[in-house]
Amino acid sequence: MFPPVTHDARRLHLRAGSIIAILVLLLAALGQPATARQGHAPASDNPYAEEWVMAAIRPDLRESVRAAMPVDLPVYEISATLEPQAEGGDVPTVTGRLALTYINTTDAPLAALPLRLYANGPDEEHDAQLVSNVTVAGEEVDVTLSVSDSVVSVPFAQPLGIGESAAIEMDFASFLPIDAVDHYGIFGYGSAAGTWALAHWYPTIAGRDPVSGWLLDHPSVNGDAIFSDTALYDVTIETEPDWRLATTGVEFGEIAEGDDGQIVRRFVSGPVRDFTIVADEDFEVATEEVDGITVNSWFNPGEERVGEAILQYAVQSLAFFDDLLSPYPYLELDLMPVDMHGAAGSEFPGLIYMGLDYYTGPTDLATPNSLDFTVAHEVVHQWLYGLVGNNQYDNAFTDEGITNYLSAQVYFEEVYGEAEADRIMNLHIRTPFERIVNLDGDLVVNQPTDEFETGREYVFAAYTKAPLGFEAIRLEIGDDAFFESLQEYVAEFTFAVAEPADLLAAFEASSGQDLDALWDTWFNETDAAGALD
Repeated sequence: MFPPVTHDARRLHLRAGSIIAILVLLLAALGQPATARQGHAPASDNPYAEEWVMAAIRPDLRESVRAAMPVDLPVYEISATLEPQAEGGDVPTVTGRLALTYINTTDAPLAALPLRLYANGPDEEHDAQLVSNVTVAGEEVDVTLSVSDSVVSVPFAQPLGIGESAAIEMDFASFLPIDAVDHYGIFGYGSAAGTWALAHWYPTIAGRDPVSGWLLDHPSVNGDAIFSDTALYDVTIETEPDWRLATTGVEFGEIAEGDDGQIVRRFVSGPVRDFTIVADEDFEVATEEVDGITVNSWFNPGEERVGEAILQYAVQSLAFFDDLLSPYPYLELDLMPVDMHGAAGSEFPGLIYMGLDYYTGPTDLATPNSLDFTVAHEVVHQWLYGLVGNNQYDNAFTDEGITNYLSAQVYFEEVYGEAEADRIMNLHIRTPFERIVNLDGDLVVNQPTDEFETGREYVFAAYTKAPLGFEAIRLEIGDDAFFESLQEYVAEFTFAVAEPADLLAAFEASSGQDLDALWDTWFNETDAAGALD
C-alpha cells in the first residue's frame, strides 16, 4: 500500500432491501454444483502434478520455484460469475463456488478452520459477503460467524490431525459497495470509470502468524486489510463477452461459452498470497516485455499519457529489483487504474492498483517524479509482501518501511543518480519526518497498525520513520552487507511469513554486527530525531 494522499466523503452504497432481493434469487442458484454452473473440474488428488500449477511461472524458474514451494499449500478452485446488474437489485455482484483443499500445517489438531470474509468488516449493518451450502468431505456442516461476520469457522466432524487434508466446499456471494471509501476502495465498484476492483472477493483462509497463530482481528482500519498465506489458485470467471479482465496469474486454456451469451475464462496463479481481479468494459492496455515478463499497463480511453508512463516506470523498476533482490518468478505484472480513497496505490500478487487520480488529474510526468516513486514502491511489494509475507496487522513497518526506502532512495539512486534520490527522499521522507516530529513528537514504529490513534500516525511510523531506520542500518553496515542481507532474507522466507526478528537477524548475519541498539532506536523507541543529528 502506498501512503494516503487524498480523502473523499463518498459513502458506502449498499441497500439492505436490494441485498435481500438478490439473496432470494441467489440461494437457489448457489445450490447448484460448480461443475453444473461453470464446467469447473473438481479438485485433483495430486494438484502439484498438473500443468496449471506452474503455468504462471517463468519457464526458466519453474524448477527452482517448485523446489521452494511448501509441499502442503492450500489449493483454491473457484468458479465465479460477475453480474453487473444482479437480477432483483442494484449492486454489482459476484456469485461463486469455492472448492478448497487444506492440509493442517499447524502444530496441533484443528477442531475448525477459520476463514476470513474481509469485506464484512467495514459495514456493521450489512454483510457484503455471504456463504452457504458449506460441506466438509461432502457432508454439510453448520458454520459460525464472528468478528463482525468477518470470520467464518468451518468445523470438522473429528479434529483434523497434523498433516491431514480436508476438502471444503461452499457457495458464496459478494456484493460490491459503490464508490466505497472503506479499505481504501480495494473492494468495490467505481462509478466514475465503471471499474470492478475485486480484492478479498472470496472466502480466504485466515493468515497465520508464526508466533501468535491465526489472525482473527477485525479487518484493519489504518492499514492493509488482507493477511494471508501462500496458496495455489485455479479460477474460472464467467462474464459478458466484451469485458476485459486483469487478474493475479495468467489466463490458461481456451475461452468457453457460458449461459446466455456469456464467456468463461480460466486463470491460474502459481504460488501467491491472494487472487485479485480488476474488470472493466473499455480498458485499453500498453504492454512491454522485460526479461521474459509481460508488463501490462491498463487505462481507460483517453488516458494513454499516464498509462504509458506507468508502463515505463514499471518496466524499469521491475528490471532493477529483479536483479537486486531475486528474480521475479511470474510471467506477468498488471498495473490497473482504480478509484482509491486515502491511498495512491495498493499491491497484490502480480497486480497493482494505481490511484485513478493519477490518470485523470494534472499528473506531472517530468522525469523523475512522484508517480514513478509510487510505481516503484508497489513493484517492490511484489517481493516484500508478495514473496516474503509479514503480519501487516502487527508489524507493517517491515514491508512498508523497507519498501519505501528501496523505492525512494535505492531505485532513484540507481536510475536517476544520487541528487535525484536525495530530492525524492527529502520530499517524501526526511522533511515530513522532521516536520511531524517537531510538531507532534516521535512515535514507536513497531506496534500493531490499529493501535496508532490515527491513520496519520500509522503513516508517519510505517512510511516515514521506518525508512529512515533502514537507511541508518545501511549506513552502519555498508552497501555490500545491506543488500546481501535483503537477498538472503528474500531467499529464506519466499512463500513464508517472516517476523521483524528475522529481518534484524539477516542484517546481523551479513554484517557480523550486533544491531540491537540501532534497531531499538528506530523501531522500538522515541528518540530517533537525536540519531539524525
